[in-house]
Amino acid sequence: MSRGLVRGAVVAALVCGLAACGSGGGGQSDGKELTFWMYQDRTPQAGQVMEQVRKDFEKANPGVTVKLVKIPKDDYNTKLGSAVASKSAPDAGILDQPLVSKYALDGTIKEVPAGLITEADYYKGALDTNRANGKLYGLPQDQTTVALFYNRKLVPTPPKTWDELKQVAAQVHAADANVAGMNVPKGDGYGAWMFPGIVHGAGGEMVDDAGKKVLFDQPPAVEALQLWVDLQKSSPRKITDSDKPFENGLAAMTISGPWDVPTIKEQFPDLDFGVAPLPYKSEPAGNIGGEDSVVFSTSKNPDLAWKWLAFLANAQNNGAVADAFGGFPVHLKAQVPAGGPEQAAFLEQLKVAHARPAVPQWIQVNDEIIAPAIESALTGKATAQQALTDAASKTRSLLGWNG
Repeated sequence: MSRGLVRGAVVAALVCGLAACGSGGGGQSDGKELTFWMYQDRTPQAGQVMEQVRKDFEKANPGVTVKLVKIPKDDYNTKLGSAVASKSAPDAGILDQPLVSKYALDGTIKEVPAGLITEADYYKGALDTNRANGKLYGLPQDQTTVALFYNRKLVPTPPKTWDELKQVAAQVHAADANVAGMNVPKGDGYGAWMFPGIVHGAGGEMVDDAGKKVLFDQPPAVEALQLWVDLQKSSPRKITDSDKPFENGLAAMTISGPWDVPTIKEQFPDLDFGVAPLPYKSEPAGNIGGEDSVVFSTSKNPDLAWKWLAFLANAQNNGAVADAFGGFPVHLKAQVPAGGPEQAAFLEQLKVAHARPAVPQWIQVNDEIIAPAIESALTGKATAQQALTDAASKTRSLLGWNG
């Protein structure tokens, strides 16, 4: 889910500054070649960033050659899976967050060496996307999240709590029956990805992976889904199913990510909108997306590979690297490329973001179990409790859990 536009001038400035950046150590490395797989560059500027970082690392580590292998994102997981199966995986590579636990638990990737990084230097949610069985198996490289977009003409002050959200949505719809208070997320993979952030906002968890317990049939999750059901009273689908309801002024609020900000500004220049953190019930919370980096178990140079990944994620380089990947930095001291006023809301949201469960089958659970459960409740085919009870039962069967 990490997208966004690389800001050319800012990136150029960051690239120029990278050559003087701290390094991860020097010393001879005996002519070693390190292969790193990553997604294809989103822009020419992104490619320039990665090339400069590569040169800086090689300069700091004489005798080392870093080979960047860039693969179209849509083909990446398939090609990586084939390489892993044939024991020809690269030394290191980018990995989508939900895949880290899968590869960790089947022995495909290595555990992060003790002392490689100072964990307190990183956003907790981003770092936690690399945990499985309580151990760290990768380093975050970029992160993204969603927040509340609101039409300032219809919502002068964004709501901070669930109660305020329902009140504001009801007022908007009461003032004009043709305008929905909120573009409520749908029961699809995207809506299911956002849903845990709402659950965490009620103090809940989706699962207890250490205890092998499914928790999203418990009150916090049921209350989160009921919130979305209740919002539909002031946000009928006959309005929100229209094309771009928020952008066209037919929905006062919506939930989306930073990738939509430049698109809205370009295509709907007259829309006066703001972005605020997600409303919550008991505590600020949100979800997270982005990319991690891992070292494969078949690597011939694992120590050097970890050194490279730490170099990408350090305070000096991570601002530019994360921007090149299309997200926000994961290092708390990394320079954040300049953005519009909306950027502050996303950065605030990332401070309270929660990683997805460290369950290898979570993508399947998200797309095939939770998403249809959400849709079942939103369309009135089941209550929120019934829908999530059924989904939790299916998840326990899939995972082989009793709790």
